[in-house]
Amino acid sequence: MEGLCEFIGIPFKPELLKPYEGDRMTDGVYTTSAPINDPNFLKHNNIDPSLGEAWKTIKLPHQLGESTQRIATQLKYELPEEQGTGDTETRRHGDAETIPHSQTTKDKGQRTKDKGQTTTMGEFYLDIRSHRLCLCTWGPEAGPLILCLHGILEQGAAWEEVAIPLAKMGYHVVAPDLRGHGRSSHIGTGNSAHLVDFLGDVDAIVTELTDKPFILVGHSLGSVIAAMYASVRSAGGNSASLSQKVGALVLVDTVLPSDGNDNEVAEQLATHLDYLASPPQHPVFPDVATAASRLRRGTPTMSETLALKLANRITEPCDGGVRWRWDPILRNRTGIGFNGNSFPKVRYLQLLRQIQAPTTLIYGDTSHLNRTDDLSEQQTAMPQAKRVFLSGGHNLHIDAPQAIADLIAEVAMTYEV
Repeated sequence: MEGLCEFIGIPFKPELLKPYEGDRMTDGVYTTSAPINDPNFLKHNNIDPSLGEAWKTIKLPHQLGESTQRIATQLKYELPEEQGTGDTETRRHGDAETIPHSQTTKDKGQRTKDKGQTTTMGEFYLDIRSHRLCLCTWGPEAGPLILCLHGILEQGAAWEEVAIPLAKMGYHVVAPDLRGHGRSSHIGTGNSAHLVDFLGDVDAIVTELTDKPFILVGHSLGSVIAAMYASVRSAGGNSASLSQKVGALVLVDTVLPSDGNDNEVAEQLATHLDYLASPPQHPVFPDVATAASRLRRGTPTMSETLALKLANRITEPCDGGVRWRWDPILRNRTGIGFNGNSFPKVRYLQLLRQIQAPTTLIYGDTSHLNRTDDLSEQQTAMPQAKRVFLSGGHNLHIDAPQAIADLIAEVAMTYEV
């Protein structure tokens, strides 16, 4: 490690060898911290040296960019076999299109409205299944509904930069704070946050909001909830009333459960019990600005303005400063552990195959969650889905909001909600 630091020109610190010590990487705001698939994350206390050779066998979901190839060549790394080249503006991943940030679908005849549409975010509350849920909203209430579901530990307001362009087009965008998140009520001791609870909340929200088919959008965990909901509430199915039916589905950087490991079941169960017996506590920040900085550390492309707005909304005063507002019980992922031990991949893929609504899959071309095998299995389960790769990482609603909005609008126009 010292040699590596010397090579890249940064000072070596002993803390590099203990990345999980103290509160480093453990406050739940990083996409790679305390992942859903690893309830024992906080128990890891060393670096596996064998992982230093993992790059030699890794399968990339797409071809390396030109600048990355140049750097790899300079550092004498072996490049994977070429899969074909494309122009600098648009590349192809199998049959999926890759669109850079600057390229949108505005030239495809998008729905346009006058500039007087309401784009300021509003909030309202619904009492759903013994929980008080806060919903963020943009655009005219009479407009076609687009329901957006956020990821784990996020909030409905995180969709703002996607929602504003859609609101200007006349769509009614609603993004709830899922139970335990944002300004929605905490789950509370003795209550649960299982996937079926989130599904039940969405089902009740839809019943309250509309009596027509609508566009459903989900990111990360929200995409899992959206896909599961659409599998039983698609417009082409017979298991839902008209008011509950998903007209079209958009999944943003969606994920699959891992295959699971039978040898880890007992260990994970013991860890969950430990968490329930001694729930984790939020870190305390001196002020909102520090919390905003922490959000930007997890998503560097987030603007300071948006970070401050989201931090103001997702923090609350406490002794010594401010802390996150969301329910601390969410940090242990008990009940929503989306892995092969609690929710087998084969069962989830079966649900994906049952989706009858037109589906668009949007991926970030630098997202660490887009494993080659996962992309292949998703394509096999949803062969009719449109696949698009955008320039950005896992948090595409922050990295490429305009491109996401344009794609959602294209879906909405095609479906004519």
